[in-house]
Amino acid sequence: MIRDRLIAIWDSQGLSATDLEKLTGIDRSNWYSLRNGRRRANEDDIQGIAKAFPQFAYWLTTGLTAPEIGQISPEQEQ
Repeated sequence: MIRDRLIAIWDSQGLSATDLEKLTGIDRSNWYSLRNGRRRANEDDIQGIAKAFPQFAYWLTTGLTAPEIGQISPEQEQ
């Protein structure tokens, strides 16, 4: 589930793995491995995306949104 939400954020922002590497400090090969199901999401992935896209932090970790406090999903942003 977290993996799917990480990928949803990645896709919604139109980023390459190189872009994610620059934003999060996590090597692009790790992002490719995550996308391709060769590894599971870990706390570094979650923290990296949450810092880069704080508006999705709550949704990323819970699957819920709270638009009244600025916590949305990628679908709501678009």
